[in-house]
Amino acid sequence: MSYYGDNVGLVPLKEAAGITKPFNWPSHKGVDLGWRTIHNTPVLAWQDGTVIDKGYGSEVGYFIVLEHTYKTGKRWTGYIHLVDVPSVTIGQRFELGQRIGNARRGNSGMSNFEHLHLYLTSIVSLDMKYTWNNMLANSIDPVPYLYYSKQYNTDFISVDWTKELKPMIYPDPVERNEYKHQCEIKSTTRRMRKAPDGDIWDELCKPGIYNVKEVIAKGAYSWGLIDEISGNQFWVAIMSGEDLPAKVPVIYPEPVERNPAVEQCDIKSDTRRLRSSPSSADDKNIYEQLCKKGIYNVFQYEAVGDQDWALINTDVNGHEFWVAVMAGEDLPITDYKEMYEKEAELRVELTARIKAIEDEKSELEVNLMKLEDEYDTIAKQLVTAQSKLRSIKNVLEG
Repeated sequence: MSYYGDNVGLVPLKEAAGITKPFNWPSHKGVDLGWRTIHNTPVLAWQDGTVIDKGYGSEVGYFIVLEHTYKTGKRWTGYIHLVDVPSVTIGQRFELGQRIGNARRGNSGMSNFEHLHLYLTSIVSLDMKYTWNNMLANSIDPVPYLYYSKQYNTDFISVDWTKELKPMIYPDPVERNEYKHQCEIKSTTRRMRKAPDGDIWDELCKPGIYNVKEVIAKGAYSWGLIDEISGNQFWVAIMSGEDLPAKVPVIYPEPVERNPAVEQCDIKSDTRRLRSSPSSADDKNIYEQLCKKGIYNVFQYEAVGDQDWALINTDVNGHEFWVAVMAGEDLPITDYKEMYEKEAELRVELTARIKAIEDEKSELEVNLMKLEDEYDTIAKQLVTAQSKLRSIKNVLEG
């Protein structure tokens, strides 16, 4: 059965449910659930629990009480005004969402209409003995702890329950990775929190090594973000001697410019992992930083499994950086024979163009000489014509 957290429980009715009477301490130490038009709705276990009490009372009618036990405490849920004599036994266990025997929402005892009266207590100490009075004395409003799930409930549900039931997954320790900033939690009672020095998660942090994504100093402690799962953040106080920085500084590779003289690859993804060896089978070889998008020189290629890996750099501390090269990212050395042939063809083309221009220039020079000779002849004729014109003018004026 999936774990959802100590403070997360299911809306305990198989079919539609709404709040018909809210929690109102001290006169109404529970919440009434139900719709008048829907009958005989099966009653479900709010959370994994064991039957601790059952029976009949003149006020509460037929009832069942479950005990829910955690590492550091326990709580009780009471299911009141049931239809029939409970067909369960003391000590019988039911899982979250499982129908509790023949339990159905009813109208037994001092009840005005068919509904389920649900009691929920705060977490009490493990050594507190169950009594009906102890349950009432520790009762709290159940509504903030009710979650809805299509796996167990129908769609027609009260607007008060907008939270969906989802399995609670907590961080697990990892192995030591010298390329990553990590911490080693040595205590078995360390609390995980939703923010630095913030609200506490139900589960304690397991002793072991964790990757540290971020460190913030708040209050008297340094808080490390050790994981993010399904949108939930898990912070833990890092004590003296528990901090494990990367042993050797890692100088990560940077993209370079395109160089047709060497083998290169063009990493087009910004989520590609850098690894210390050409394999994706072992998380221990993953560096903390992702590979930046861009072009890298390739010093060695190696195929492992169905993946091609490229060694793109080796830093001054001896760290090797391998990255998976996908289709279309490989940039091999340019074919220089093909380049020479193209350049030779261009040279022939340019030589022919130069010769044509020179031939045209020679033809223009010949034409220019003819025009210059013609110019000289016309200029001489002009001088002769002007001399004759002056002679004629003199005769006419004399």
